[in-house]
Amino acid sequence: MRIVRLALVPVFAAPLLAQLPAPTLTSRTAPRAAWTAVTSAGTTTSGPLSGGAYTPTPNTSFRADTCGAASADKIWVFGGSLGNNTATTTNDLWAFDAVAGSFTQLLPDASPGAPPARGNHCVAWNPLTSKLVVFGGNTRGATPTLLNDTWEYDPTTNAWTQVMTATSPTPRQFAAMAFDPNTGGMLLFGGQTSLPPTTTPPTPPAISGETWVLSGTNWTLMTPPMSPPARSQHSLCTRADSFFDVLLCCGMDNSTLNGTGTALEQNRFLDVWTWNGAWTLLSDCDVVANPTGIGTTWPASVLGNQAVYDALRRRVVVQGGNGITIASNTTWIYGPNYGGSPSNYTSEFDCLTNSWEIYANPTTGATPFNNNDSVIGRVSRYFGGFVPATGKVYKICGQTPASTGSRPLYNVYEYQANPVAASVVNGTGCAATAGVMNLSAANAPWTGRQFQSSCTGFAATSLGFGVFGFAPQSVPLAALHPAGLAGCNLLATADATSLLLPSGGSVGFGFAVPAGTMFAGLPLELQVLQVEVDGSFAITSIVGSNSLSLTVGAL
Repeated sequence: MRIVRLALVPVFAAPLLAQLPAPTLTSRTAPRAAWTAVTSAGTTTSGPLSGGAYTPTPNTSFRADTCGAASADKIWVFGGSLGNNTATTTNDLWAFDAVAGSFTQLLPDASPGAPPARGNHCVAWNPLTSKLVVFGGNTRGATPTLLNDTWEYDPTTNAWTQVMTATSPTPRQFAAMAFDPNTGGMLLFGGQTSLPPTTTPPTPPAISGETWVLSGTNWTLMTPPMSPPARSQHSLCTRADSFFDVLLCCGMDNSTLNGTGTALEQNRFLDVWTWNGAWTLLSDCDVVANPTGIGTTWPASVLGNQAVYDALRRRVVVQGGNGITIASNTTWIYGPNYGGSPSNYTSEFDCLTNSWEIYANPTTGATPFNNNDSVIGRVSRYFGGFVPATGKVYKICGQTPASTGSRPLYNVYEYQANPVAASVVNGTGCAATAGVMNLSAANAPWTGRQFQSSCTGFAATSLGFGVFGFAPQSVPLAALHPAGLAGCNLLATADATSLLLPSGGSVGFGFAVPAGTMFAGLPLELQVLQVEVDGSFAITSIVGSNSLSLTVGAL
């Protein structure tokens, strides 16, 4: 991902040598995933997060500069700055109930026993202990101090406990932390371990490339054979489904001065890594070796946002934030098409193809990244998370220059496709020689992806037939063929059929869903029939599986 160094080339020539082309933008509108306001959560000028006990005033009455943590049905919001990168930080705790669509303040600011006020800290949910974990950050204020304390919040007691660890990562801000499904602990990577003095030119901060795991009360420094480059303001997100890992993406390294020595160089990372006990690189736009990014994909923004894993679509969503283009850079040149602070773009990393796609609304204009989305404006520095109970991605608070006082209109926005792909079991399978036939889905039918299912219960001397229909029905198989067993029904209209050849008592059954939104919402009914034959190939019985009622979702 490193961009070509141009120390021996005139600065005016740099933009001509290493530029990513303009993105191919996909519309971020329904039926694909789109942002909608959760009006019941209130507005940023009057809702619970407009400052809590503070008097709301423009630019200081919204919450920003940290990340959100998601549990099964809630997004947890702890601390942060009251405004955009302000010196005023808090230590109050809020919970957004995604099912009810409302906030509860669990602990007010300055609560006894709570962690000290801070911003730029790590916060993540541990589903094994059902506790919120907080690490490090920056006290901000007149004498900002980096922190390395570890805290846990227990919802059952509504109380914080400081975790007294024998060893700990050094004080830092802008690190990232997430639940590690392999160890059952918390994974932490990177961060900024020093505060740059306010000098001209600035003194670059120290950036970490360390990997730590918190298990119980012990922080352990890991020594993997390969590791992502040191960075800050990146994201970690857990993929606890079939991937069973943690993804790292985005971030930046600003530990050097630019070519003119006037500002911090900002090397913005366009890579994605996976951690499952070791680091593996999944995707990288390496502009050193490939200045135009040919054959690769990349996100449109890498900091001032939070990457969130959408377990339904199996995609990582990175909304807004600061674009990868920055005017003060003289060494790392990304091209003019990825600016914006915040950016309008939504970057999505498809976990099945390990590739990025960039969405926007609207998608036209001279600089689409600066278009103001009609719903969310342009958003950065928000609290994000995916809530399994509702199956949606959420962003809370943050800033957008498209709104009065740089605040979004509403406290909370949600993001998901409409419709969502679905697979529902309908009816029951019939018993044949080898037992009851059972049809189950391996995934959901999203546009542009392969749908897969499998059916078990086949006899050694049998054939299978897949039945595709646009509607369910219930017709006795005995009424269609004399070999149909009593109590077995055809559960799908036979609009199309497919010959299936079982092996080992089971068979795979799938199809490719066309890309685009034309088939979004299409209902399909699937069933598998078993035709059993004897030694002379005479049909002895016909039985059916349960059916699957499918709804095609718009990826």
